[in-house]
Amino acid sequence: MIEARDLTKRYGDLTAVDGIDLTVEAGSIHGFIGPNGAGKTTTMQMMVGLLSPSEGEVMIDGEPAGSIPAKETIGYSPQDPALDESMTGQTYLEYMGQTAGMGSETRERAAELLEWLDLSDAANQKIGGYSGGMKRRLSLAQAMIHEPELLILDEPTAALDPSGRMAIIESLKDLTERGMTVFVSSHVLAELEQFIDTVTILHDGQLVETGPVDSIQDRYGGQTFAVDTSENEQLVGLLEGRGWVTSVRLDEDGSITIMTDDPDEFRTELQQLLADEGILLESLQETGGLESAFADAIERNENEEVTTE
Repeated sequence: MIEARDLTKRYGDLTAVDGIDLTVEAGSIHGFIGPNGAGKTTTMQMMVGLLSPSEGEVMIDGEPAGSIPAKETIGYSPQDPALDESMTGQTYLEYMGQTAGMGSETRERAAELLEWLDLSDAANQKIGGYSGGMKRRLSLAQAMIHEPELLILDEPTAALDPSGRMAIIESLKDLTERGMTVFVSSHVLAELEQFIDTVTILHDGQLVETGPVDSIQDRYGGQTFAVDTSENEQLVGLLEGRGWVTSVRLDEDGSITIMTDDPDEFRTELQQLLADEGILLESLQETGGLESAFADAIERNENEEVTTE
């Protein structure tokens, strides 16, 4: 469905995307991850035809990116969707359907998407009164209004609270059963790995890894845990610098994400530390290895860059 060969984008002396080779199979859910400034949004904008490559090419279902047949294949939801807040949700979707060349079926299709995304009750409300999560779901609906074969979604859960993120994630999971191809970027890797089949890791504009999620997790060591205690902020400080912790951070929802190379030692040492400090463990959940694999892949890539300099 997507074929990128030597895909490159330069802005003067800055190379934002550096010779990417990438294949995304039809019917797959493909994750696209990397640190801020890695070149993810620039790559996606070249895929949808908003930017022209400096070198290389992207083909969408065999057609050049930016061509009319390629654009008709794609539904795109950007990181910061620009919605007409003076319109109602229903009217906006009908308008977007009409601009995509749809006819009398537009009204029914819009109503179907609003119901699927739990926006029916707000169908006749102006978009300016929507919450952030509602606007994200409406952006997903506009990307799907013309029933595209390929969805390209740039950070669809960005800046949402946990309930808003979960609503989007459940919607994306449903797409896997419809056979749609989805290319999605996200910083919330523990959530992303719940529904993607394959993943590409980008760093400094260069492709670090691409392939099935399980294969990449097996290639790189480590494991990720979500921890919740009676004193999360205190515990983060206590965990920093421990030999059995690779990294630790306090998330927006107040929980702790911890990566470790030795899950068994981590569990033992954490229980002892909590007992010594009188901190109550409320939950400990193994969340998968994508985040740990991502951190390890980026670290190895940075080390290789230093070695070759």
